[in-house]
Amino acid sequence: MNFVISHQGGLITCFWGMYEMNRTNCKSVIKKLILSVAATVFAAAFATVINTDVYALDTTQPLPQELPEQVPVVVDPVDAFLAQSAFIGNSVGDGLTMYNNAKGKVPLGNAVMLTRVSYSFYSDSASNTRYLPRLNGVPMRAKDAIKNSGVSYVFICMGTNDLVGSSGAENAYEKYQQYIAGILADNPFVTIFIESCTPTRPGSNVNNDKVKTFNAYMQAFCDTLPNLYYVDIATPLSDADGYLSAPLSSDGSVHLTNKAYEIWANTIRAYITNFLVARSVALAQQHEEERAIAQANYEASMKKMEEKKQEAFKLSMQAKREEEEAEEARRKYELLNVIPGRQFEYKGFDTDPWIGKSALNAFVSVDDKTDTFGQTDPAVLFGGR
Repeated sequence: MNFVISHQGGLITCFWGMYEMNRTNCKSVIKKLILSVAATVFAAAFATVINTDVYALDTTQPLPQELPEQVPVVVDPVDAFLAQSAFIGNSVGDGLTMYNNAKGKVPLGNAVMLTRVSYSFYSDSASNTRYLPRLNGVPMRAKDAIKNSGVSYVFICMGTNDLVGSSGAENAYEKYQQYIAGILADNPFVTIFIESCTPTRPGSNVNNDKVKTFNAYMQAFCDTLPNLYYVDIATPLSDADGYLSAPLSSDGSVHLTNKAYEIWANTIRAYITNFLVARSVALAQQHEEERAIAQANYEASMKKMEEKKQEAFKLSMQAKREEEEAEEARRKYELLNVIPGRQFEYKGFDTDPWIGKSALNAFVSVDDKTDTFGQTDPAVLFGGR
């Protein structure tokens, strides 16, 4: 019996003479043959796997890595608003700055804090650098700090230091007006939010009744300018009698506790939320009004265009009728000239071109300039009336 095993051009041939070998030698040959065939087949299969494109490993290319899932970043609109805002104030406002920083700038976000102890309208107008707010460590007047910071919104809580002792609310109100005018002169596009002056405790060197009067003046003043708004932070901080609530006072006079600043910051955030909603509604109404105006203008334009089109059509039809009438007149003129021995000159029609006496009057004989037509009556030719 012959066994022939072939793989990729290699030939293993086994000739086995069953009758020429004994049984022991036959087993030995069979074992060797099986081992040889197995080794050959394994080597061929291994080479096939290595060379197959599907399973080959290309170590020159990095292994594909699964990309992390992209999580959309959601920005709180109030925080976005605050990032474009600045807060101006005196020592009471400076406490708000410290509170915001201590809370990781969560309450008021990344707002620009322009607060300074003992800051007043007087120190701003006198450019007293010791009591001016600082922007990046540089003392500046409020209007200059606003301009250099590039903010769009400004929250101002001022007046406490200008109401100390015998200073009157009316005088402080006049200074506040000048202060706002100076800011808007250099920053005409900013929106200003006047925060009410915080209330005081009984017996404070800043009389609480003057604070109330001053706040009433400022609230009314905010109604006089389109980019000026009033934010009431006094009411949430007041007790039933209108004084600064005792648990919210840190010194029994004018300064506040952290709880008071928490209420203050929450009041600001709530106000901004309502402001954004109101502005969105106002913008929607404005867009609707603009759309209605645009629609009305479009309809008026289309109507005018249609009127012009109709007028052009009428003129075209009139021109067509005149052309047809002229053609009809030429045809009748040519027909009259076929009368034997007569030549007629076309003079035009005074009436409608109906063949009859009125029509014939439009033509005169070239020969004798009369309306005598000889033997042939043109009225017969045209079927006169």
